[in-house]
Amino acid sequence: MAVMNRMRENTKTILLILVFAFILTIIFSWGMGGLKRNQPRGIIASVNNVEISYEQFNERYRAAIQSQRDRTGSEPEGYQLRQIENQVFETLVQQILLEQEVKRLKLHATDQEILDEIKNNPPEFLKSNAAFKDSSGAFDMNKYRQALDNPAADWRPIENAIRSQIPRLKLFNLLRASVVVTDDDAKLEYMKNNAKVKVNYLFYDANSFTKSTPEPTEDEITAFYNKHKDEFREVEKRVLEYVLIDIKPTKVDTEATFKQAQDILKEAKSGEDFAQLAKLYSQDTGSAEKGGDLGYFARGAMVKPFEEAAFAAKKGQIIGPIESQYGLHIIKVIDKKRVKGKEEIKASHILLKFEASPATREALKDEANYIAEYAKESDLATVAKAEGYEVKKTQPFAEEAFIPGIGMERRVNRWAFRSGKGKLSDVFYLDKGYLVASLADIIKKHIKPLDEMRTQIVNTLKTEKRMELAKAQCEAAYSKIKAGTPIDEVAADDSLKVKETDEFSMNGYVPGVGREPRFVGAAFALDIGEYSQPIEGTRGYYLLQVIDKKDIDEKAFESQKENLKKALIARKQQQLFGAWYSAIKKKAKIKDYRGDYL
Repeated sequence: MAVMNRMRENTKTILLILVFAFILTIIFSWGMGGLKRNQPRGIIASVNNVEISYEQFNERYRAAIQSQRDRTGSEPEGYQLRQIENQVFETLVQQILLEQEVKRLKLHATDQEILDEIKNNPPEFLKSNAAFKDSSGAFDMNKYRQALDNPAADWRPIENAIRSQIPRLKLFNLLRASVVVTDDDAKLEYMKNNAKVKVNYLFYDANSFTKSTPEPTEDEITAFYNKHKDEFREVEKRVLEYVLIDIKPTKVDTEATFKQAQDILKEAKSGEDFAQLAKLYSQDTGSAEKGGDLGYFARGAMVKPFEEAAFAAKKGQIIGPIESQYGLHIIKVIDKKRVKGKEEIKASHILLKFEASPATREALKDEANYIAEYAKESDLATVAKAEGYEVKKTQPFAEEAFIPGIGMERRVNRWAFRSGKGKLSDVFYLDKGYLVASLADIIKKHIKPLDEMRTQIVNTLKTEKRMELAKAQCEAAYSKIKAGTPIDEVAADDSLKVKETDEFSMNGYVPGVGREPRFVGAAFALDIGEYSQPIEGTRGYYLLQVIDKKDIDEKAFESQKENLKKALIARKQQQLFGAWYSAIKKKAKIKDYRGDYL
């Protein structure tokens, strides 16, 4: 900890340096128009030259974070924050692209369309307004229309909102109108789930030819490499060295959690309302709002320490704290009963998790900052070793890809692909902890050399040869069957057994076979008693005979046809919109500057 002590002594000096560096950053990056990557100042993205300001993004981002807090009752961190960031960004991009398409197609709202929409189809936020509800809490159209007739009311904000919505609805309706679902489409969908077939089959497993498979020749290996060179192209990659300081509770934090649990237990036993205590203190988001209620459960439903303590307690007893992998539990046994000879109990609990306190988090953050700052003067390995931390190294990773050992961390990824070799990062806050990284290597895009791909090519060629041997034996078996040899005899000659499936559907998983589309397709194409030609699977070749078929119930189909058509239309409309939007987004010129802000 020598380095740490020296840094603490020089804290004021370091702070002055950091402040000065921050001022220089503002002068050169902001005051001079954003020299960093020629980025326009205050702009977080642009979509076909339409800019999204940082303020615009940040306002929605903060609102989304608050919405998450309100919904979950907890502070979003790490991965959750990145999810929110991506969702807000995508929403803004989509909004601009849709507006541009609306303009391109010259779609607009007439005054009459706006009037009709306001009168007959009020927005959901108006329907949920208490002023327009009846005594039962339902939306009252009469109350709403009376409000519309009030000359003192200002409906212009609603009119403007609907004026912008109608052109989008017209755009969506244009897309939806192209989706057609026929009775035959509905019938095929019904058949996929309800028609059944049962088969006998022989399976010629390619792996059974492992010993007899010849080794690929050097000419075969070279020819394969030259033919598939494009498949061996490697995109540009990065390698990081890093220190990750885990956010773990200290002994003091753990003792504080035990102390809090004892205090809550004392309150509960003194007669305080257990449900209210659970709502106030429990960190089990699934049960806290229900007063800690877990309902009835039998043995095997809960983790062992919890279960043993709960089933050993008497009805009405409050026990704890019980330690499990989730933290500390205070348990109240509410009821006990027997169901079909098995004991069940009803219980509520209060869960306290072992978590790092704010003070611990702050201390770890300070430690990460110390390491990051002093590593600039020395190097990451030296400072990390002095502070007792291990420097780890990632495997090479591509842009926007999973970082081995670190995870899906877009901010780290962006930094790695925008920095020079040897560059040291500032501190990144991740779900796992505080990260300080150094860019250890830049691997330019290239075609992997033959020597590097040799083992993979040899294995691929061997697999192909084994599949060819399996196919040849399966074809020979098919010829025997066509000539009149019973399938049992053919199987015996090849040291195989005739296997029989259970009934399966077109969409179903076939036990013993798995998901083999060609196998399933052949089974439904054959008549009862008919044999298939050799069917290629993922692991070998199949020869099958249909032994039973069950067609669909036409009356049952007719009763469900309209609902099936509606579901198919909705699904196809969603797929069409997704494909259409992906196409216009792919063509769009989207510049993303988030990495310079977030």
